[in-house]
Formats: sequence, C-alpha cells, structure tokens
Amino acid sequence: MGRQKKFLLLWGLIFGVALAFSLRGYAGFFDELELSLEKQIGRSGYESIIAEYQVVRLSPEEEERLQNIFDRLVAACGRKNELEFSLTVVEDKTVNAFALPAGYIFVHTGLLAYVESDGELAGVLAHEIAHVDRKHSMSAIKRQLGMALLFQLFFSDASEEITKIGNLALNLTQLGYGREAEYEADRYGVYFMEKAGYSRNEILNFWRRLVAQTGGGEDPVILQLFSTHPPTSERIKKIEALPTPAL
Repeated sequence: MGRQKKFLLLWGLIFGVALAFSLRGYAGFFDELELSLEKQIGRSGYESIIAEYQVVRLSPEEEERLQNIFDRLVAACGRKNELEFSLTVVEDKTVNAFALPAGYIFVHTGLLAYVESDGELAGVLAHEIAHVDRKHSMSAIKRQLGMALLFQLFFSDASEEITKIGNLALNLTQLGYGREAEYEADRYGVYFMEKAGYSRNEILNFWRRLVAQTGGGEDPVILQLFSTHPPTSERIKKIEALPTPAL
C-alpha cells in the first residue's frame, strides 16, 4: 500500500472515530434534554393533580407500610437512579392507580380499600412504575407533538405550554397507551414485583377477583383501572405464560 493510501486511510480512521464520539456526545445531550423535559412535564401534571384531588394523609403505620412496598418496587426498576419516584394517595373511591412522567405515581383510596394483600397492591403499583420505566407517556407525547416542538419549548420561556403538555400527560393516563404498551407494563411489572420479593400469583388473584365480581362486565367503579386496557382475560393469560425466573 502506498504512502498516500496509508495517509488517507489513517485520516479516514481518525475522522470515523471523531464522528463516533461526536454522535455519542450529541446523543447524550439529547438524552439529558429529554430527561429534563420529562421532569418538567411530570411536575406540571403532579401540581395539577394535587390541586384537583384531596391528598390523603395515612396513619404513620400505614404510610410506612405503603412506602416500603413502593420503595422495594422502585429499587427493582431500571430508572431508579435517574428519577425521584414518589407515591401520593388521593381521595377517590374508584379502584385505580396511575403514573405521570418522571415517576409521579398516584393511588386512589378505593384501590387501597380493595386490595387484600401487600402483594396485590405491589402488582398494581409495579405496573404503573413499569409505564414510567419504559417511558410510555413520553413516547406517546412525542408521537403527538414531535420532539422538535418539545425541544423548542424547552429552549424558550414556555411555562404555559409545559402546563398544557402536563395536562396532555394526564389525559394519556385516562386514554391508555395502547395494548402493546399495556402488555409491556404488565410484563415488566411482574418482573419488578418478583424481583422485589412478591409473587405474580398475587396480581393474578387480584385480576381474577375483579373478573369474578363483575361477571366480565364493565362496572365503572371496579374496572376503571382497566377501562382503557386490553381485555382482562388476555392479560391474565399473558402473565401466566411469562417464563418463571430461575432460582
């Protein structure tokens, strides 16, 4: 190989390495930017919720029990180090829980009254944590608005627009993220609860009891949690079919 070819090959290699590092740097920059946006959107949604609902203060014993369950589940998820997950109880008789971007998890008093064990509650909370872990809300927002617009809002003084996007995130918790996202949240939720020391049988018992008590119907009080989700029977089958973790 001639000296000129070697020279060109060397510079081509240097350019390729430099480009790779440059793209990696840009990727890291955009990841940080998106994370910052997620935190702003989540906080905005959180403030809207606590302004609308009555936040419930549990007894110290019940608060400690609930927080312990939640902390164990958060410790099992992949985003535990980049987000500050929080759990808030609100007064509402419906059997429901939901998650906002950046790890803001809400649980209704109706759900706390309905569950029969810590494991059942852990299964529901793990599903909501999985939505955050898999970035389902942010993915849905990006599909609707586009990342370019989100970045534009980030670089401008657009607190009012961020509030609107926070409200969009709230609407998504009611509309659902689509069947595949719900199945994925089920799958990761089971993984998180088992990693935290709970059995998948607990969440299966919860689902089966709901189905039995409603006869497969659509009771708005009981099934609000699942009104926008895939059919309960299908979700039960998919959870039952998940591989059992190795001992």
